[in-house]
Amino acid sequence: MDRIRKSILPLARKCKLNRLIRLSGQNAVFPFYHSVAEQQAPHLAHAYRIRTPKEFEQDLDLLLKEFEARSLGDYLSGTGKNKGKRYMVLSFDDGLKECHTHIAPLLRKKGIPAVFFLNNSFIDNKGLFYRYKVSLLVQKMREDSKAMEQTSEFLKIKAKQLEKSLLTIGFDQRTLIDTLAEMTGLDFSIYLKHSPVYLSSSEVEDMLNWGFEIGGHSSEHMDFTLLEASEMVAQIKESIDDLQKRFDIRTRYFSFPFTSDGVPHQVIERLLNDGIAEVLMGTSGLKLTGKRGFIQRIPMEDYRRPAGDALKAEYLYYLLKKPLGRNRLRY
Repeated sequence: MDRIRKSILPLARKCKLNRLIRLSGQNAVFPFYHSVAEQQAPHLAHAYRIRTPKEFEQDLDLLLKEFEARSLGDYLSGTGKNKGKRYMVLSFDDGLKECHTHIAPLLRKKGIPAVFFLNNSFIDNKGLFYRYKVSLLVQKMREDSKAMEQTSEFLKIKAKQLEKSLLTIGFDQRTLIDTLAEMTGLDFSIYLKHSPVYLSSSEVEDMLNWGFEIGGHSSEHMDFTLLEASEMVAQIKESIDDLQKRFDIRTRYFSFPFTSDGVPHQVIERLLNDGIAEVLMGTSGLKLTGKRGFIQRIPMEDYRRPAGDALKAEYLYYLLKKPLGRNRLRY
């Protein structure tokens, strides 16, 4: 959560959500999550603060009280049970195992459609997102003093600063993570074998059969700020094409890893106008883009608070920016 949203959260919590929605005039929200589990797994413990099943169900009940749940396909086609009603389109990034074991069953029970965005190279647990590797490294440091000493000496960083430094490792430094893991005896392939992180192909097919939608999230959770425009287009096309071929789907959905900030206007235009993608989703919260196919979503886990508080903060922030004309994304 950014500094401004964090600062207005105490005030937002005192507001009535229904009134904030009405004042904003924004009747559609696009909340997204990553995972749901009773306990934080080591690969997630230092990456996100995920919801427990109980917390997630409470979020869903709050959302359903205020919004009609629609599929992404219904949103794009303009259809819905009640066109004048407030609505939400729910999505999940990274294609994690809990989407099949925890999330989808609860969504089916409540009749909520959703779209799940997958990293192509990680399906069937054939790879691991670098930030999840970092989380495992941090956990290793906490549990193994010898590994902490080795890593501290190798990086020439004081032990007390090590954890913070590891958490700043970026996509372009991901080979360093593998070096540190090998040096300290941390084997990611063994971890994936005994503690699967991602959906298997058969689980993806289950979810499609249950009526859920899927989309691309790049091959290995790329940092698009490091790519040239042509590489951005190629990454998105390859991600979507692969899913269409692998799972026999017709939709062409994509959510940007991390953020869509920094993706040039020309790239967005080409992707949508040339039919490379039907929809592109970012993570900038409640914000307008001027294009139906370019959508900004609310990162619910960033708030570490129930859905009602998160939405109040998003709507209040929107209203505070409205007189300044700062609710339209500039890209």
